[in-house]
Amino acid sequence: MKNIIVTGTVTYAIRGRDILRKNGFKATVERNSSGLGRHGCGYGIVVIGDIDNALEILKMNSIKIIDVNKK
Repeated sequence: MKNIIVTGTVTYAIRGRDILRKNGFKATVERNSSGLGRHGCGYGIVVIGDIDNALEILKMNSIKIIDVNKK
């Protein structure tokens, strides 16, 4: 299942991606040029796997999360 965790900046997205990879997730950074709704342009972490666990890991590492698009 592919999920997108929307972050405010590319820095948060890259840090989040690296943290998730160290914890065994498949994760990539993607620019949201379409804005993904109400948040305007930004960056997201595309995550394959347990999204709830991924979110908990990111929160424990102070990664700012704006929105989550579960697919």
